[in-house]
Amino acid sequence: METLFITGAGPNGITGRLIKEHFEGKYNLLTPNSKELDLTNDDDVKEYFKLHHIDYVIHCATFRPTSVSADHFVNEELESNLRMYFSLASQSAKYQKMIYFGSGAEFDKSKPVINVKEDDFGRNIPKNKYGLSKYIMNINTQKSDNIYNVRLFGTINKYEKFTKNVISNLCVKAVMGMPLKLRQDCRFSFVDTNDVIPVLEYALTNSLKHHSYNLSMNKSYLLSELAQMIINLSGTTEQLSFQKAGINFEYTASNKRLIDEFPITFTPMHEAIVRVYTHYNNIKDTLDISKIDSRWK
Repeated sequence: METLFITGAGPNGITGRLIKEHFEGKYNLLTPNSKELDLTNDDDVKEYFKLHHIDYVIHCATFRPTSVSADHFVNEELESNLRMYFSLASQSAKYQKMIYFGSGAEFDKSKPVINVKEDDFGRNIPKNKYGLSKYIMNINTQKSDNIYNVRLFGTINKYEKFTKNVISNLCVKAVMGMPLKLRQDCRFSFVDTNDVIPVLEYALTNSLKHHSYNLSMNKSYLLSELAQMIINLSGTTEQLSFQKAGINFEYTASNKRLIDEFPITFTPMHEAIVRVYTHYNNIKDTLDISKIDSRWK
C-alpha cells in the first residue's frame, strides 16, 4: 500500500480532516499534528522524510492569524505559510506528487475577482499577506515537476467553523432562531468539499496537463441567494439583513480547465447546504453562539 502524507488533518483540521476520513484504508496514512511535526521547521521536515517513505503529499495545513489587527500575527501568517510550503517542496525528490490548496486570494481580493482563469494569475499582486503567501507558492509551483495547486474560492463543509465560514454561520443562525445578519452581499464561487475528494483521487493517480486548477461549482451564487435557500429549508421567520448596502467585490472563477481534464460531477448547491444545515441542527444543543463574531450578529 502506498503512503500518503496529509498535513492539517488533525481534530481541528477542516479540509484535511475530511480528506483523511476518505483515504483511510486506501493508503497508509501519515497525519502528524503540529506538536508531532513542525512544518515551519525545515530541519524537522527533512528528518521526517528520512524516517518515512512517502509516495504522495496533500498539504492542507495553513496558518491564519487569530487577530488580524496585530501586525505581528499578520506577518507570521505570511512567513508560516511560506515556510510550511517550502519545507515540503524542498523534499520533492522524495515523493511522486504534492497537491496543496491555493486560494482565489492569489488574484488580489482588493479588487473584484470575476470569473478568473488560471492564465489570469500574475496580473495583480495580492495586497494582503495570506494572498501574497499563496501567490508566491504558485510561482514556485509553476516551475516544479511534481507540485500541483488546487485553487479554492469558497468551500462548503460541515466541519467549517460557523464563527468564520459564511454558510455555516447562516445555518447556525437559522437553527438557533437568530437574525440572519451579515456584513454585505457578495457573489462567490463555492465548492462542496466532498467534491474535492474525487479531484484529489484523480490528481494522485493520473498525469496532469497543468500545475494549477481552479476548483469551483459551475455556477456562482450571491450570499442572499444562499441565505434564502437556508430560510426555506429551516422555516425560520427571520429574514436576511446586511449591515452595508450594495454588493461587495465579486470573488468568482472559471473552472473550464478543471472540467476539461477531470471526470467530476458537482454536488448541487441545495444538497450541499442541506448537509451542513442538518449537521448543525443535529448538534444544536452543543453550539456556543456567543463565539459568533459580533459584526455578524
